[in-house]
Amino acid sequence: MKRFAFIFLLSTLHAAEPSDIQLPKLVLPPEPPRGVRLQAPTVKKNEWRGVQCAVQEPRVAVFRSADKWESFWQKGMAPFSERLAKTPAVDFSKDMVVGVFSGNKPTPNYEVLMKKIQFKENPGEEKILMVYYKEVKKMQGVFTPPFAIQPFHLKKVPRFEGEIKFEQLKH
Repeated sequence: MKRFAFIFLLSTLHAAEPSDIQLPKLVLPPEPPRGVRLQAPTVKKNEWRGVQCAVQEPRVAVFRSADKWESFWQKGMAPFSERLAKTPAVDFSKDMVVGVFSGNKPTPNYEVLMKKIQFKENPGEEKILMVYYKEVKKMQGVFTPPFAIQPFHLKKVPRFEGEIKFEQLKH
């Protein structure tokens, strides 16, 4: 994989909160050094998870339109693995995609996992979609050289036009 950087349109990610998430740039990191084996991306029907993407800072995202999803995927995900080469099909009239990005981590022993997605209803208030996630630091090998990774987890969920909140679990 060639080393190069590119500026990504700031409007690509939709924020879960009222204001848009500002992504300064998405950067394609270098190949891992010899001896470092990165976990292959998990590609399921409605879920995508891995340790390399172009999102360099911690972020959460909600994708509600095909054009923004396609643009983000081709620039931020596809260059990292053949398994991610094709943008996953999403019917945005029925579904949307929520995502959690950990940003740069110094060694390849981190991951981020969405643990639970559920509605929260308080009497007299609008329904809120809650996305609970956890950052995990796994054991590191003795001879693992430092190499930055960018853990991510994306899930397709039924479309919801209300407020969406992301909460990091500590346990």
